[in-house]
Amino acid sequence: MAEETKKELTAEEIWTTEEGERRSVGVIHIVITALLIGIGFVVGAFGSISFPLGFGVNFFWTGIVVQQVGAIWFGGWGVIAGAIFPFFSNAIAGTPFYVSLAYIPANAVQAFLPAWVFRRFKLDPRLKTGKDYLYLFLTMIVSSILGALWSVLVVLKGFGLLTTDSVPLFIWGWFGGNVVAGVVFNFILLKALSAVVIRTTAFVKKWWA
Repeated sequence: MAEETKKELTAEEIWTTEEGERRSVGVIHIVITALLIGIGFVVGAFGSISFPLGFGVNFFWTGIVVQQVGAIWFGGWGVIAGAIFPFFSNAIAGTPFYVSLAYIPANAVQAFLPAWVFRRFKLDPRLKTGKDYLYLFLTMIVSSILGALWSVLVVLKGFGLLTTDSVPLFIWGWFGGNVVAGVVFNFILLKALSAVVIRTTAFVKKWWA
């Protein structure tokens, strides 16, 4: 029995509901969502080691780590938290209410895409293979590009808050700030903590349980 408990899960097993296994939404998932929103608020508002460009755009935004790692571990709950907490951290930074509100689709995509990729391709959040690292990195790139384009071109430029000349700087600020912070912290957290998280009842195999 002890040997079976200690048996290391394969990447496939991590995301597969075993026969007889019962998983359901519980209070723990609500708590995790609230916790992620709280952590995201703090690191998003005060943990961006950067030169802020304004409107919540930074050259090094640590909030991306909560969005992406949280969503990989906790599925839809992490996506919800990842979409919501920037609204509050941006407010502290003085971003207008309507701009923070309009950022929600970008932040939701940045959280959703890594969570979807890991589940769709049965990647190992413990980062055991080169494929795990590569897909995570590519997902970070794509999600940050989409987030940057929406936030700068659709939101800031659409609301007339940027000049045409400043658009490239803001796109790079959003994209670069996410990717650099993600490279620094996403890999470390997933590698160091995933082995523990996937064994907890809070871990989400599908999207909600």
